[in-house]
Amino acid sequence: MDERETQRAGYPLTIPDALLGSEAMLRACATRNFREIFRLVNRRTGSSHADIAAAIGKMTSARVSDIIRGVRGVRGQQVIERISDGFGIPGEMLGLPKRSWEGSPNCIDGTTNTDPTVEVVTDPQSKARTQYIRENPGSLDLLAVAELRQQVQILEARYVTEPSTALIAEIGQHLGQLAYWHTHTTTYSVRRDLYAAQAEASTLMGQLVWDASGRTDHDTPRAYFAQAAEAARELRDPVSEGLALLRTSFVALYGEKNPRTGLEIAQRSAGTVENSSHVLAGLAVLHTAEAYAMLQQRQDCEKALRSAEWHFSQVSANDAGVSMFSPGQFGRLAGSCFLFLNETSRAQTVLEETAKELREGSKSHAIALGNLALAYIRQKKVDEAADTLGKAIDVVERNRGGGGLNLIFQAGRELQPWRAVPVVHELNDRLLNLIASA
Repeated sequence: MDERETQRAGYPLTIPDALLGSEAMLRACATRNFREIFRLVNRRTGSSHADIAAAIGKMTSARVSDIIRGVRGVRGQQVIERISDGFGIPGEMLGLPKRSWEGSPNCIDGTTNTDPTVEVVTDPQSKARTQYIRENPGSLDLLAVAELRQQVQILEARYVTEPSTALIAEIGQHLGQLAYWHTHTTTYSVRRDLYAAQAEASTLMGQLVWDASGRTDHDTPRAYFAQAAEAARELRDPVSEGLALLRTSFVALYGEKNPRTGLEIAQRSAGTVENSSHVLAGLAVLHTAEAYAMLQQRQDCEKALRSAEWHFSQVSANDAGVSMFSPGQFGRLAGSCFLFLNETSRAQTVLEETAKELREGSKSHAIALGNLALAYIRQKKVDEAADTLGKAIDVVERNRGGGGLNLIFQAGRELQPWRAVPVVHELNDRLLNLIASA
């Protein structure tokens, strides 16, 4: 019995290593193509639809059949986690945290990393090392920098569903630590990792500051994104530089409401990563599509959407930006494009499906719901708009995302012609309470 099967004692289904490491499965997991994942498990392991449903839990064999036929999709973070656990797919392959059944870190092909030079550092060891390096900065090594980068990545994962104000102080401490370490480092390999950590931490700080300000402070995040881009250029890392540029384009597009500047920066981002990451190139092109939509350039918008679809179709597990990819990204931006182009019925169709695919409670989920509410309002579908806006408010009350906040208040304003309707009146009260709590 291999290591992964040993770790999963008691689980009814574990797909074999040969299937897990196959090109088809790697591509399907990287793009979260659950129709293909289910099809591969069904055909290559001989597992029936009932077997698959039982392994995942809270799912019927009829639903498994619908997913394989493409009639239904997979929605919600919890369902994706149950699929990972049910089939024995390592969390990393599906963009999830490490699963509870995973033991020592596994390679992508399912083999265990047995490198004797890599020491597993426990929390007490980590704290002791950190304290020692603070007192003796000349002893800084790759492991210490790796530990800091891991802490930054944990904060980035928390950013998706938590208020940004709760994370700023901690990322600020990491940036201060990095600046201090830079002054004491002469080793080339350590300095390279410091630049990588600097790019990641500065990009995240820019996101946090902008989000916490309700997308009103533009200068501070721009400065952090510029700092991240500079570190990426020192590292000669086009993906990190392209991400910093893309984040800068968001400030122009959604903060300053300047689609021409946002378009130019997003195009620079796409050009920077063109030969390095289909994920990031696709995201950059998606935002050029939204800029074109803001400018009412319909043909250019449609062309950019097709280009983004092509990039996403080329994504593999080895893509440098695969951790940033999720199935709802295209629909969320396409729906926004159609809203700007006044194609509200088309926007509604796309956003209804997208809202089911995005992680519930995430900041992206709030944005999709906010735009969906606007699509309903502009078609005078008041009941649907009110229900959707209520769900968006539920999400924003928890994560305080700046993008979601702006959209729900916009939807609230556009609902005012129906303010005498009881449900709309209740939503107005909720929006006022949200302002007061801020």
